[in-house]
Amino acid sequence: MAENFCCPCKRHQFILFASTLLVLAALLVGCSAQSQSNRQEAIPFTEGQLYAAAYLGYQQIEDLDYYVQQYLDSDELPVHYLSAGDYYLIIPRYSGMGLSLYRNDFDTSEPILIYQDPDCQPFLLQCNASDIFADATIRLTWEDETVEFSPFLSLKDGSVEIGDRGLDLTAGTETQQAGT
Repeated sequence: MAENFCCPCKRHQFILFASTLLVLAALLVGCSAQSQSNRQEAIPFTEGQLYAAAYLGYQQIEDLDYYVQQYLDSDELPVHYLSAGDYYLIIPRYSGMGLSLYRNDFDTSEPILIYQDPDCQPFLLQCNASDIFADATIRLTWEDETVEFSPFLSLKDGSVEIGDRGLDLTAGTETQQAGT
């Protein structure tokens, strides 16, 4: 009779122990997910800036790990290929920003819509095979505001040009401020 009394008690203890472990595991997962979702909030945007951008290299991506550790939740980013040129990381400031990505025709300079997303997430862009022609135009829409820019490297001084509503996050720049 003592055995019958002992088994349900041990089963109860095991269930209580397993339940406690599950609750603790759920709490840890919740904390981990929360800290990751706050990474993008670490971007030092100032008033009026609607996106951040970083130059990642010519024909190959460099330093992406740095940006993932600092500002992103994942390194699984979509890549939009326009030409075999520069790589840029583009990070919209707000969730729910609309994206329209255009390829600028070299002969006519007319923009051709190639991609749209009503809820833009961070992405990689490869563009600008030519130093003298920006072949990408990015249009971001937030509420009633629309901004357009074409990222490129300045032929004058090699600086990253990302438009006046963006934050240049390129590693190694003296000041990571709004582009001009």
